[in-house]
Amino acid sequence: AEAARRFLEDPSFVPAVARVLSTMQEMTSCASKSYTFQRRAQEPTDTLSHGVGFPCSDTGMVRTHFRPSDDAVIFDFNVPGNAMAAVELGRLQGLLQSLRAAAAERPTFAAPWVTEQILDNLEAQAHDLEASIRAGIAKYGKMQFNGEMVYAYEVDGFGNAMFMDDANVPSLLSLPFLGFVEASDPLFQATRRAVLSEKNPWYFIGELGVGGVGGPHQGKDMIWPMSLMMQAWTSDSIDEVTAVLKHLMLVTEPNSLMHESFNKNDLKVFTRSWFAWANTLFGDLILRIASHPTLYPAANLTKPLDLDALIHGWQPQIFMV
Repeated sequence: AEAARRFLEDPSFVPAVARVLSTMQEMTSCASKSYTFQRRAQEPTDTLSHGVGFPCSDTGMVRTHFRPSDDAVIFDFNVPGNAMAAVELGRLQGLLQSLRAAAAERPTFAAPWVTEQILDNLEAQAHDLEASIRAGIAKYGKMQFNGEMVYAYEVDGFGNAMFMDDANVPSLLSLPFLGFVEASDPLFQATRRAVLSEKNPWYFIGELGVGGVGGPHQGKDMIWPMSLMMQAWTSDSIDEVTAVLKHLMLVTEPNSLMHESFNKNDLKVFTRSWFAWANTLFGDLILRIASHPTLYPAANLTKPLDLDALIHGWQPQIFMV
C-alpha cells in the first residue's frame, strides 16, 4: 500500500509505464523500424546487420535485437526474454490495480498523470500484451530437438527456431525462477536436460569436473556461475543441489567471490573478479535452499530456516570502533 501511494504521487512513474508498454507493443511488429543500432565492432554480436538485424514475421511476441548478455540475437524473438516479460506484465496489472485502490482512498488527490481512465487503459494494454506473448510462445516458441519437444531459445516467426541457452538470466534454464513455468513441467524438464548437456553448444565441462552454461559474450570454454545457480534453483534433488553448491564454492578462487565466468579447465582464468549480479543471485539461492522444506540439508542445516521469524526477530547491531 505504501509503495502504491509513492508511485501514485510520482509524476514520472505512470508515464514511464505507458512509454514502456507502447514501446513493447510497437516491437511486436516486424515492420517497425523505429529502433536501429549499428556501429563498428570487433565482434559481430556487438552490432546489427543493416542496423535492424535479420528479417522476421509477427508472432505476438516482442522483438529484441540484443540478448540479456548484450550480444545480438540471431532470430528476433528471444523466448526466455518474452517469458519474463509475460510474467512481469501480469504483475504490472496487479500494481496498477493497487494504484487505483490507493487513489480511491484519497478522493481529494488529483493528478493529470494518473486518472482512473489512464490506469484502466494501461491495465488493459498490459493484459492484452501478456496474452499475446503467452500465445506467441505457445505457438512459435517450441521446437523438436533430438527427438524431444523443447522450448526454443530464439525464433523468427517464419518457422525457423534455434536451440541453445545462454547463462544470462532470463534464460531457458531460469524459466521456473522467473515464474513462467513450474520446474516439474514436462516441457521444461526436457528443455533442462538438453540445456545441461553437450547438445547445447554453450554447455561446457572440463578437467575440473564442473559443468555449466556459458555464452557468446565470453566465448568457448568459459562457464558462468550464474548458470550453476539456475541449475540448483530448478532442482528438487538434494544430491544435485549439494554437488552444485560444492562446485560454486570451488570456483570462487582466489577471492571467495562469484566471478562472471571461469575457464572450464583452469580456475585461474576468469572474468570479473567480483560480479555483483552473480554474488547477489548466490545469496538468494542460499536463502531459498536454507528455507526449503526438503533441500535444507544441502546447506548443512538440521532443519529449514524460518526466514519470517529470522527477519522479524532481527535487531540492528551497533559496533563501536
